[in-house]
Amino acid sequence: MGRTSRVIVVGGKGTGKTSILERAIYANSLLEKPYVPTLEDTYVGIVETERGTREKLRFYDTAGLDARKRSLPPHYHTQADGYIIVYSVTDNISFQLLTDIKKDIDKNKEKKDVPIIVLGNKSDVVAQNRAVDLNTAERWAAMERLRVWEVNIRDRNLLLEPIMNLASRLNPQPSKTSFPQLTMGRKSKD
Repeated sequence: MGRTSRVIVVGGKGTGKTSILERAIYANSLLEKPYVPTLEDTYVGIVETERGTREKLRFYDTAGLDARKRSLPPHYHTQADGYIIVYSVTDNISFQLLTDIKKDIDKNKEKKDVPIIVLGNKSDVVAQNRAVDLNTAERWAAMERLRVWEVNIRDRNLLLEPIMNLASRLNPQPSKTSFPQLTMGRKSKD
C-alpha cells in the first residue's frame, strides 16, 4: 500500500453519492433513512485492486450539483487523483449534468491523466420509473472515453467492481521498462 489516493465524488443532488460510499465502504444501508443533503464529507477505505493489492483511498463526498450550480469549487480539482461521477437513472437532469461536470473536470484538473468512472445509481428501479437507459449512458460515456456502470445500494457487489477498477487505475503496477537498462562492459578502442 503506497500513498493515499484522493477521489472526488460528484454528481447531481439526490443521486445517491453518500449512499454509495456508505454502502461500498462500510456496508451500511441508508435506504430507510430520510434524505439529508450533504455539504461535504470524507470517507477513507482500503480497496483491493484488480491485481490483488490493497490501496488506501480517501473519498471526498461533495454537495450535489443542480441546474444553477453545475461545477465543483476549484479546491477539489487541486486535490483530485481521480473522480467518481454519479447520476441517477431515475433523473434525466442528473444525467444531463454529466456533460457539464466532465467539462469542468477537463478544464480544471491539475494532472494530465486523471481516472474517471461514471456510476448510474438506482438501477434497481422498475422500468417505468427509469429516465435514462443504459444505451444512452454508454453512448455518452464512449464519446467521453469513460466507462459507465449501473449500480444500486441494495447490491453491494455492484458497487465494488467499479471502485476496484478505479483503485487499480489510480495505482497502476509499475512497468518493467520504466527503469533505464544498464549494461556493463568496456568501451572498444577504435
